Amino acid sequence: MNYIDGKTYWKSKTQIKNTYPYLTYDTYCDVLIIGGGITGAITAYFLAKEGVNVIIAEKNIVRYGSTLASTAFLDYEASNDILKLEKTVGKTSASKIYKLCDDAINKIEEISVVINSSDSLKRQDMIYYTNKLFQKSYIKKECEKRRELGIDTDYIDYHKFVNLNGGIIAKDKTIVLNPYEFTQKLIRYLYDLPNVRIYENTNIVDVNPGAIDGVEAKTNNDFLILASNVIFSSGFETLKYMDKTPVELYRNFTIVSGKKDELKNLDHKFVAKDMQEPCHYIRFTDTGRVICSGEDVKLTDKFNDTKYLNNVAKDKYKKLYSYIQKTLPMSQNLSVDYAFNSIIADTKDNLPIIDEMPGMPNCFCNLGFGVNGILYSAIGGNILKDAIKGFYTKDMNLFKIIR
Repeated sequence: MNYIDGKTYWKSKTQIKNTYPYLTYDTYCDVLIIGGGITGAITAYFLAKEGVNVIIAEKNIVRYGSTLASTAFLDYEASNDILKLEKTVGKTSASKIYKLCDDAINKIEEISVVINSSDSLKRQDMIYYTNKLFQKSYIKKECEKRRELGIDTDYIDYHKFVNLNGGIIAKDKTIVLNPYEFTQKLIRYLYDLPNVRIYENTNIVDVNPGAIDGVEAKTNNDFLILASNVIFSSGFETLKYMDKTPVELYRNFTIVSGKKDELKNLDHKFVAKDMQEPCHYIRFTDTGRVICSGEDVKLTDKFNDTKYLNNVAKDKYKKLYSYIQKTLPMSQNLSVDYAFNSIIADTKDNLPIIDEMPGMPNCFCNLGFGVNGILYSAIGGNILKDAIKGFYTKDMNLFKIIR
């Protein structure tokens, strides 16, 4: 089954600028990171800054997997309403999770400055909205709750670009970026550090945490990496090492419109997310394109059939196009230049998994599942830089595998 299907936008927008060697010998490191996408790169950044000797091993080309299908924005909302989150994790934990998300946005900005990628990363407003009249009272309560946490939000019942009945607008509380370009620059920055090694086309096929001196990882070419610690950052592929997780797999669908001068010149510095389940996301590009993502479908064996996948995808792309027309009145007569879908993993509570692997001592995971995965990766990287030293923070308890 193909993880990504269709014509992706980021791949055509940014070409591969650097290649990296594959592993051809046995070696040692402090921390082996399995997975060379944006999550692995961000995790490595936090560790490298601590002086840790890091290896990134990617079975394909680094930054070339699910990063290509990212919706490419960071959402302070933790993919959850505060009102709902408080019911599942309690008020104190819900407040902490929102604070961690807000801090992670700042950390991604700091990374972009260090790697000279700040020109392609932009702060924007976040609009969380509904078109249903009966949800207006709920969204007002949600807005009040966020204000209580110190989040600069306003309730709105009108927006000049978005067709809505009620919404919450948070000023400069989201970031949009080109994930492929960002990851390329971050990987290149890491590669130039003396304590980081990067190997692509290096598939880790077996992990043995029972080795005498740490964790032994074997590649597809029978080379060994002996590491004091291992961090899995390869998304849903990590699930094969776990018996029980709160994770479900979906197909997520995205379309990217053609360029339109009227959209390029509008003051549309915002990302919009609706209250539907599953929700839809809309963001814009500087070149006057609209990116719309959503219409998630639970993954089944039927998607192994190419004809079935194509029929479902065609229907979902039409629905996304119709959604844009209804939601953005100024976006009539758009063409669709890119349409793609990918397998995504998400937890039932829409939170990441940042934990030590069960039955695998010195093995951890940083799994930023869902649409907000880039932001979650930064939370995980910051937590795990301490965890590998034996400093288990309370924050890790928020994102355990079994919860």
